[in-house]
Amino acid sequence: MSTDFEIVEGYRPGAVGAITAHHINYYASAWGFGLPFETKVAIECASFLQRYDDQLDRVWLVIGDDRIEGSLILDHDAAGEQHDGLHLRWFIMSDRLRGSGSGRALMQKAVDFADETAEGRIWLTTFRGLAAARRLYKDFGFELAGEVEGVTWGRTVHEQLWIRSP
Repeated sequence: MSTDFEIVEGYRPGAVGAITAHHINYYASAWGFGLPFETKVAIECASFLQRYDDQLDRVWLVIGDDRIEGSLILDHDAAGEQHDGLHLRWFIMSDRLRGSGSGRALMQKAVDFADETAEGRIWLTTFRGLAAARRLYKDFGFELAGEVEGVTWGRTVHEQLWIRSP
């Protein structure tokens, strides 16, 4: 299989299923996440896409061999959160494209869009232990703003808040 990819903007049929599948395939095997995590991803991603506003939000999909192989979404609707800027969500690559540079290319698009529309402000939630993601976030100017033990993803992890405020 080729590791060639292209990045497309906007929804494509199968996006919710592909984004959910990539998340559960990785997080189930690497972290033991199960049904609570899978349903959270599917429900929240579908809800986002139903209210998607192409002036305020962004969806980028990584396509390889005519399949969705990765994603990164910027959500302007903080849904009651107390953070400024765009919410970076559903950032993942398939096993096949992990390490290909596609994630870095997506992050550059996200930062460029945030610089144009949100004074560069982006925030995201994740959890401790994702070393490659942490390096990428730091490379793009994110800082760890907080960490608490929680069960947002269906099991106990050290949840983290990362913020980019240029």
